[in-house]
Amino acid sequence: MRYFKRDRTDRPARSGRRFRLAEFASVILPAAVLAWLVAARAPAPQSARIPDVGQKVPAVPVPRPVTPETWFSEIDGRILRNETFWDALNREDVKRSQIHDLLNAFKKGIPRAEFNPRIVRRGDRYALGLDSLGAIQSFEFIRKGALETRFVVTRTNGRLTARKEQIPLERRVDVVTGEIRSSLWNALSESGEEADVLTGNMAGIFEYDIDFMVDCRAGDRFALALEKFYKDGRFLRYGEILSAEYQSARKNHQAFLFETADGRSTYYDSNGKSLRGLFLKSPLNYRRISSGFSNRRFHPILKKYLPHHGIDYAAAYGTRVWATAPGVVVFRGWRGALGNYVEIRHRNGYKTGYGHLSRFPRGLRVGTRVKQKQTVGFVGSTGRSTGPHLHYNFFVRNGKAYRLVNPSNFANRSRARQLSADQLAEFRRQRDRLLALFDDPATSLANNLQAPP
Repeated sequence: MRYFKRDRTDRPARSGRRFRLAEFASVILPAAVLAWLVAARAPAPQSARIPDVGQKVPAVPVPRPVTPETWFSEIDGRILRNETFWDALNREDVKRSQIHDLLNAFKKGIPRAEFNPRIVRRGDRYALGLDSLGAIQSFEFIRKGALETRFVVTRTNGRLTARKEQIPLERRVDVVTGEIRSSLWNALSESGEEADVLTGNMAGIFEYDIDFMVDCRAGDRFALALEKFYKDGRFLRYGEILSAEYQSARKNHQAFLFETADGRSTYYDSNGKSLRGLFLKSPLNYRRISSGFSNRRFHPILKKYLPHHGIDYAAAYGTRVWATAPGVVVFRGWRGALGNYVEIRHRNGYKTGYGHLSRFPRGLRVGTRVKQKQTVGFVGSTGRSTGPHLHYNFFVRNGKAYRLVNPSNFANRSRARQLSADQLAEFRRQRDRLLALFDDPATSLANNLQAPP
């Protein structure tokens, strides 16, 4: 190992050290004198004031911590062409986790038969509510054309829950009046109403007493007090016909809707008697009566005069034929000139027959119990017939035998339970309110009528 020894010859001389100290003193002393002179000329500092013991010191406000501001955004949108439910929400920048939570809420709260998020259509509308963290707080979905129902999702206690709601509609009670010139349908159409709907509704009310295909005469008049439902001022649909009146030259027919304590709504006449009879006025929806009940009719095939103890209803091939009253099938099959034929025995000694049928419904056989307006066949032209029509027979028991009678002359007795004394009193009050509408269609009573529960 090699060691190096410092050469002392490079140490500075003492004489040079003394020279540097003298030079430093010559610089420092003038600077100190200058600083003293400046300090002497400066004003003396004021002494700090010490507050008295009894003096109040004002409090200094302490700033509160600033919390981030929360916000809530609402988005209205529609399903676009070839777009899925997921695609629509993804287009709105909804988080995937939130879409999953929304789908799970629909799955738990609403049956798939009512709403399936996988099946949406172009034009379906939705309203989405998001908070500042991007979490769904509310969601509403309305199908295209479905103006009365909506599907709603809300967040409660941190969880999304789904339900189906009815959209509230504005209910009005209007009076519609008219006069028959050619038909009930044309009269309703001329009044500005939807004739297809109201004609069927009126026919249903008076189906035990009036056959509007043959009983209408020029000069007959009608009046209806009916519900109408609106949304945002736009008409949506009809509700119940609360009262109906049909005035013919022979009789004035009135009907008032009344709900009994057991929740059944039935039409009654002005005296509180039910309009429901044992037999319906007609066994099908037909075009015209091609042949009526007669003791002497010229037969179009046999070319001679013969009794025609029934009614022929011309209708389109395959039109549904129903039982005019409940009963038991006593014959089903081929019966000579009547072709395919069904005969039903009813209570109180009556029978009805339906001929020239094209076919029978599945399951209908002898011994089958049928309800009123249950299908018993379909219009055809079997047997001795010149075209599709229904031949309708009506039998009344005379001793042990049955005889054919004209169903148009049959006195249709009511078979429904009548109102009790308390119900009759309430019915009369409601009847009088409805009659007031016919006297003055502009009366404010229309707004005071209560909708049937």
